[in-house]
Amino acid sequence: MAAILGFFLASMTFGLDLPAGIILPSVAIGALYGRALGTTFKMWQEAYPKVFLFGNCEPDIPCVTPGLYAIVGAASALGGATRMTVSIVVIMFELTGALTYVIPIMIAVMLSKWCGDIFGKRGIYESWIELNEYPFLDQRDDTTPPDVPAHKVMTAVDDLTVITAVGHTIDSLRHLLLTTSYRGYPVVTDTSNPTLLGYISRNELSFALKYSKSPTDRELSGETQVFFAHQPFADPVETLDLRPWMDQTPITLNSGTTFSLVLQMFQRLGLRYILLSDKGVLQGLLTKKDVWSVLNGPEFRKGGFSRENVVRPVNTAEEVGLLESDDVTSMASSLERRQSL
Repeated sequence: MAAILGFFLASMTFGLDLPAGIILPSVAIGALYGRALGTTFKMWQEAYPKVFLFGNCEPDIPCVTPGLYAIVGAASALGGATRMTVSIVVIMFELTGALTYVIPIMIAVMLSKWCGDIFGKRGIYESWIELNEYPFLDQRDDTTPPDVPAHKVMTAVDDLTVITAVGHTIDSLRHLLLTTSYRGYPVVTDTSNPTLLGYISRNELSFALKYSKSPTDRELSGETQVFFAHQPFADPVETLDLRPWMDQTPITLNSGTTFSLVLQMFQRLGLRYILLSDKGVLQGLLTKKDVWSVLNGPEFRKGGFSRENVVRPVNTAEEVGLLESDDVTSMASSLERRQSL
């Protein structure tokens, strides 16, 4: 009864997003089931000591140890929930120090993993990530990506909100931040020939506009001209140079690059976005959410594919949460680093 009650309570607490964890509940539930099985075998052995299963048991010496069944059951339950194998065996060995029982634990863990894989290849954590639609790209995922070039799935430059190198004021950039909710903005020379100059994140731009001052430490007005490219004749007292706040060497790939290579870049480098260009001219942008949408969209899983399936909706919970977070401490350290250059 305790094992059944613990199973339902653990299912409820984990599904309610309570910080109760799943490791210890799984171990406890598995140990209870294992001890129940061990107790059953012990009662059977005591009632029928002549059965062939207990033929080697010596009289007056305990033959069945319920505690051993509890250890094996705990490892089995944890392996079925998390799909981990070697690490669970090592953990149970470190907890018990019983090297003699490593083989039974290994067998139980592998059997639990195989039984769990019948219902799904993902563990409890991967399944929860997928259920909440977080853009997690697992390197172990054996999903075959579509054999298409990156420009087929990217957000084209015409659909992007870009910042030109010149022609902006502090007020116009503040208005841009208020009216859009993107995580960052590509910086180009001009809209007619968008040669890529760099990329500036939303937090960097917001912090720079809020705390930047002139070389004489006076506050800059909202009409102050802002530029992202070298202006030899600009007065540093009357203008604001945001080049130090801009990433002038963002990760960039050719727009004809295959989608599989883009996927590998996101998986191995942990990127959030990749800019796509052709001979230095910005062509579009791909985010992690775009790539995740391609791999997990229902149309792709059915074998279909279209450009509309990969455009992420604006102001999703994941995007807004990252966009509107403003770490002042990290920004202050970033400001000090730039001032030291």
